[in-house]
Amino acid sequence: MQIKIKSQNLNLNDEQKALIESKVEKLKNLADRLDDESAEFRVEVRHEKARKAEDAYVCQLTIFVPNAVLRAESREESIENAVDDCLDKIYKPIERYKAKMHRSDKKGLGAKGLEDIEKPSDEFEIPKILRRKRFSAKAPMTEEEAIERMEMIGHGFFLFNNMDTNRFSIVYKRDDGYYGIIEPKMNND
Repeated sequence: MQIKIKSQNLNLNDEQKALIESKVEKLKNLADRLDDESAEFRVEVRHEKARKAEDAYVCQLTIFVPNAVLRAESREESIENAVDDCLDKIYKPIERYKAKMHRSDKKGLGAKGLEDIEKPSDEFEIPKILRRKRFSAKAPMTEEEAIERMEMIGHGFFLFNNMDTNRFSIVYKRDDGYYGIIEPKMNND
């Protein structure tokens, strides 16, 4: 289990880093694979200028485990509250991961025996896909045109053929009011 702590727009002192590390380390008890030497925990704490003072600190926790990436994010008025809230939010993805590992072990695909894994609660069943949308991709467009189209239809994200990269990309609206782009990384990139 590796824990990496990074800060942005603020300086964490040694006491704060030690506190964050001790809290994150407790997560290893939730599942065997979190305590695995290949598991990597990345904690990013940053200060953002926000309209509301109570949303100034952001904690983002990303856990890299075999066959999955688990993530949680929290915005709070203090570093400690942001970290605590983020840790509270990561429990549900961990439970889903454990349930997924249980299912794959049951099919003979996992590395552990059934006797070593707790039976997951029914609360964390994988949701069924109820609807599939298909649409015809229009001609390639710029990122700005994609943002305009997304805003016009009132969605939080929009899939488009990016004129600059000649690949499909997703533009999305972030919680801070800015936009983000998700692009596929091909093996030859």
